[in-house]
Amino acid sequence: MTWPFENDTSAITKKLAKKSLQSEKRRNLMVVIAVALAAFLICFTGIVSTSLTQMQRNQVVDTYEAVWMGVEENDIETLKGLPEFERVGGYYMLGEELSEQGYHASYVYCDAQMMEITKAQMELLEGRVPEKANEVVVSEYFLSTYGNNAKIGDTVTLDTESFHGNYVVTGIMDSVNEKEANTCAIILSKAALKEWDGFNPAGYRAYAHFKNSDQLDEELMTSYCREIAEEYQLPIPKMNNKYFAYASKSFDFAPLMASVIAIVLIGGYIVIQSIFRISINDKIKRYGQLRTIGATPKQIKRIVKNEGRKLGSIGILIGTVLGVCGGFLLFSKGFNAVSYVATVILTLISSWIMVSVSIRKPVKIAAGISPIEAVRFTPAQKDIRSRKKTIKLNPVSMGIANFKRDGKKTVAIVASLSLGGIILLVVSSIVLTRSPEARARLYFPDGDYKIYLQSEVPEEELMAAGNPLNEELKQEILSIDGVTDVIANRQTLHTTFKGDINQNTGNCDMLTDQNYAKVEAALTEGTMPTDSHSIVISRSIVDSYEDMGVGSTVEISFGEGQSSVPVTISGLFGPGTYTGHGKLLIDGAVAFAPQDLFCELHPEITSFDYSWSIASDPKKAEIVKAGLKNIVASHSNLALDEINIRIEYMKSKDQVAFGSMEVLSWLVFLFGVINLINTTLSNQMSRKQENSVLRSIGLTQKQLCKMNICEGLCYALFATLATLIVGLPASIFACRKMSIAIFAGKVVPYKFPVLEMGLFILVLFGMELILSVWTVRRQKKQSLIEQMRTME
Repeated sequence: MTWPFENDTSAITKKLAKKSLQSEKRRNLMVVIAVALAAFLICFTGIVSTSLTQMQRNQVVDTYEAVWMGVEENDIETLKGLPEFERVGGYYMLGEELSEQGYHASYVYCDAQMMEITKAQMELLEGRVPEKANEVVVSEYFLSTYGNNAKIGDTVTLDTESFHGNYVVTGIMDSVNEKEANTCAIILSKAALKEWDGFNPAGYRAYAHFKNSDQLDEELMTSYCREIAEEYQLPIPKMNNKYFAYASKSFDFAPLMASVIAIVLIGGYIVIQSIFRISINDKIKRYGQLRTIGATPKQIKRIVKNEGRKLGSIGILIGTVLGVCGGFLLFSKGFNAVSYVATVILTLISSWIMVSVSIRKPVKIAAGISPIEAVRFTPAQKDIRSRKKTIKLNPVSMGIANFKRDGKKTVAIVASLSLGGIILLVVSSIVLTRSPEARARLYFPDGDYKIYLQSEVPEEELMAAGNPLNEELKQEILSIDGVTDVIANRQTLHTTFKGDINQNTGNCDMLTDQNYAKVEAALTEGTMPTDSHSIVISRSIVDSYEDMGVGSTVEISFGEGQSSVPVTISGLFGPGTYTGHGKLLIDGAVAFAPQDLFCELHPEITSFDYSWSIASDPKKAEIVKAGLKNIVASHSNLALDEINIRIEYMKSKDQVAFGSMEVLSWLVFLFGVINLINTTLSNQMSRKQENSVLRSIGLTQKQLCKMNICEGLCYALFATLATLIVGLPASIFACRKMSIAIFAGKVVPYKFPVLEMGLFILVLFGMELILSVWTVRRQKKQSLIEQMRTME
C-alpha cells in the first residue's frame, strides 16, 4: 500500500523486475519447469483420483438398487408398472458354452431397459437389442476375432451346442476383458430364449431403479422392496450394496491428495528456494548498486517478489492445464465438472502458497544486505577462518571442497534428489510385499482351479435334489490328464440373519477340520462356537448393525422361506479366512457355523459341498484348463474359478494405485534433477574465473574434468545414502504393516526392490557423470583469457 505522502515507485520496481527476468533466462526456465511440475503433479493426481471415484460411482449410480432373482416374465411386467420405479430391466443368464472356434460364448437375454441399467458394464455402442430368434447383439472383440468384422445387419455364425447357425447382428456392445478371458458375451432375443432347451420360466432376474434414488436412503428402499415382495408374493430382493457404498461417497480421495500435495510442496519448496538463492547470490552486487543509488529494502523485496510471482504464475498455469488435459485424456469416462473445478482451485491455491513461501527467504537475503556487504560478497568465501590452512591439492580433494562450499545448497540438492528415491523405495517394497501371486494363492491353497456351484436355483434346493458336486463329477475331473486330486474346499449355504431390528444375508460356511484353525486365527473378539447353536460372524456386519454382536441372539435360516432357529453369536472374525470366488469374491463367507446346525436345518441334504479345489500338474496347465472348461460348459449349474484370472485382476487394481505412486516418485525425483542442473550451470558461470586461474597455473583439462566429476559423484553418493538411511527403515515398517493386514497377522520377509533401486542409482550417477563432462566441454569453447575476463 502506498500512502498519500509517499512516492509511488511500483512502476519502477516492475520495470527493474522485468529487466531482471530478461537477463536470467536460464533461471526463469528452471523456475517455470519446477513450478509447472509441482502444479501438474497436484492437479493430475486430483483429476485421476476424482475420475476414478466418479467411474466407480458411474457403475452403480443410475443403474439399479434392487434385484429380484428367480421371477417370471409377468412378475417383471408387474414391477415395471409400479410408479416408484423409474425403470425395471429383465435379465436371464443362460450360461457358457464352448465354441468350435475355441472361445467361450456367454449367452444372456436382456431387454432394452436392462441394457440401460447395465451400461456401465455392458454398454450398447450402436444398434438395438434383438427381437427375433435369429438376431443377436455381440461385442467388438467377437466381430473382430470371430465375426469377420461384420457390421450391423450382417450375418455371423454361432457354433456352440445350443446355438448354431447364422444370426443377424442388430447391435454392437463394448467388450471388457473378453480377450484376456477368451469369453464373448452374446445377447439373445426373448424368442431365442424361449426356444432354448434349458429355459426355466421362473429363471428371470428383475433389476429395479428407483425414481429420485439420490433422495432415498438404503433403509427406505430396502423396506419398500420387501413390502413389494410380500404384496406380490415375490422372492426377497437383494439390494445393490455397491450402490449404497459408492453413491454416498464424496471426496474420498482427500487422504491421497493431502499426501501428494505435502510431498510435492516439500520438493517444490526445496528446489524453487534453491534456484532463487543461487540467482540472488549471483546478483548481490547488482542489488548493492541499487541500494547505493537509493533503493530501499522494501523496493528490493518488491523486485524479487515480482520476479517470483510472474514466473510462478506462468508455471502454475502451464502445470494446471497439462494436469487437466492429461487426466481427462486418460480417464475421460470419469469427468465431473464440479470435481475438476475443485481440483483446479486446490492446485492454484497450494501452488501459489508454495511459490510465495519458497521465495520468502531469498527475498529477505536480497533486501537485508547493505551496499558495502554487497560489494565484498562472495558466496564461496564464507567462514574463511574455519577452513584448514593446509590441504593437499588434487582433483579429488578440490572436487570434495567444491561440494562442501555451500552447506545449505548442498543439503537442498541432496534432499531434493533423495526425496524421490525414498518414495520409490517405499512404494516398490510394498509392491513386492503385495505380490498378486502370493495374495491370489491365499484363495487357491490347494491348486490353480476351483469348481463351484453357480445357479439361478437356490443352493439348498440344488443340493437337496442331488448335489452336482458328486462322486461321478469327481471321477470325470480326475480323468483329465494332469489332474492329481480333487479336494472339497467349502461347504456353504446362503443364509439370513435376523436380529431384533436388522437382518443381513450372505453365505455361511461350515466349520470343518480344514478351516477351523484359520477361522480361529482370524477371530478379533469372542470365542469359537461351543455348541450347535453358536456361530461366528464377520466383524463388518457388527460394524453396520447395532443389534448384532458377541452374545447377541439372532434367527438364522438357510435359504429364503426356510425354517429358522435362534443362535448365539459367540465371536467375530476379520480378514484371514480367504473365501469367495471370481474377481469380486461376492460369495465370500459372512459367517461360520458347526456341521450339526446345517444338518438340523436341512436333514434332507447329504452333501453340502459348494466348492472343490483342483490340484494339477503345472506342466499340463493348458490341458487341465481346457478339460475343466469343457466340464463346466456341459453343466449349467457349475462355474470355474482360475488363479490366473485372480492374479490379473489384482495386478490391474494395484497398477492404478501403486503404478501411479511409482510414477509420482520419479516425477518428484525430477525436482532434484532440475535443482542439480540449475546448480551445475550456476557453478559453471560463477567459477569461470576461478577455473581459468587454476588452468593458468597448471591444472590440466583432464584434472578439471575429474574435479567436476568428483563433485557431482558426491551429490549422487550422499543422495543414495540419504535414500537408504531414511527409506529403508520406512519401507521395512510399511511392509510389515502391509504384510500383517494382507496375510492375517503373518509377517513375510522383507524383499529389497533391487531392480527399481538399481535403476534409480544408475540414473542418478549416470546423470551426474553426463552433467560433469558436459560442463567441462562447454568451458573448452572459450579461451583462458576470455574466461578470466568474465564478470560474475
